[in-house]
Amino acid sequence: MNILIPVGLKSKINDFDHTTYVKIEDEIYSHFWDVVVVENMDDLKIVMQFQKFGIQIVYVGIEKVKNVLNVNVDDIEVFLSLFNSVLEKSKEIDTLKKNQDLLFEPMSLSSKMAMAYEKLSKLVQSRMATVTAQNGLLEEWILSKTIGQHETFDFSVLQEEEILLRLFGSKNHLPLFLKSTVIVLMNCDLANPASVLKIAMASSNGYFQIYGVNDKKTCNAKLILHFENSANIPKPISQLSGKHFVEIPALKEISDDLPTIFRFTVSTMAQNTKNVSFNFSDDVFESLKREEWSENWRSFFKFCNAFISGETAIHKDIENDSEIPKMRDYIKNITSAGENILIKKAIERYKNDKKKICKALGINIKTLNKKLKIYNLK
Repeated sequence: MNILIPVGLKSKINDFDHTTYVKIEDEIYSHFWDVVVVENMDDLKIVMQFQKFGIQIVYVGIEKVKNVLNVNVDDIEVFLSLFNSVLEKSKEIDTLKKNQDLLFEPMSLSSKMAMAYEKLSKLVQSRMATVTAQNGLLEEWILSKTIGQHETFDFSVLQEEEILLRLFGSKNHLPLFLKSTVIVLMNCDLANPASVLKIAMASSNGYFQIYGVNDKKTCNAKLILHFENSANIPKPISQLSGKHFVEIPALKEISDDLPTIFRFTVSTMAQNTKNVSFNFSDDVFESLKREEWSENWRSFFKFCNAFISGETAIHKDIENDSEIPKMRDYIKNITSAGENILIKKAIERYKNDKKKICKALGINIKTLNKKLKIYNLK
């Protein structure tokens, strides 16, 4: 729970991680607070401008104020405990809904990838945040499950002028900044740094100016800026986002976790596929670690689909018994069960003739001897 309190109340709120202020203007713009505690009318007037962002205002002054929660200063910690319990339960339910079919939810990954996506889901609490991710690691299915409803604009697809017009609006176009939504700008590396900074300033400061209109409007949107490379993030952007930054690693950087993700993904994809064994060979896992994953998740899912197709085809062709399938005719890394059954079939047909066995399977004698030893076949 994000709590902002006057510095004088610090000793009364020991059980919570809170931020204190001397001058409230120094902190109120920096974050989307869950609770802001004030003790004088001047601070209260400032905070009430932010009620539309969902802030719970707690007033501990002596006056009774309408539309604001009035709490005795001695009861403030009890109130925060109750409020935090309700908030945590609400967040827990919301997280379960968002992540019910997220790829990583059924697994207990300790990898930095899982940690990065968890941190990404929390960025919507800030006004502005930055994310670095390479080649599709922020695909739409991931964004929808981690940050919920959002609007996405991609500088690699749309013209910069079109994005600016959609965000800031004009006399004839309603600005998106007026909506209470999460805006994700993809591939900001390709945009003019001045334009990105202008967008970031509007979100961070909480106000913007519509093109051709002198009046300033309140910016209700939250902003996430995506860069391919952290070296491309302009220094002012880094300063504005501060601690609200996530670096999502590439798949090749989490090679130790890929076997776990692979097992789960293949099992999920093949739920309705019969006669497929999932006792994976070591070759499969070695290939997972060697792959470059140029399209990241898209490449990974293609690999999984090809694997399942190869396994299914092997069992189907063996049942037909017309010809022994060659290993190379399928995905190069079939399961150990698939390899075992192919080699056994070839041995049954060609007995001790290793040359014919190798020709039938499409492998060399060295590979055959290795596999015979692995599977204890004679």
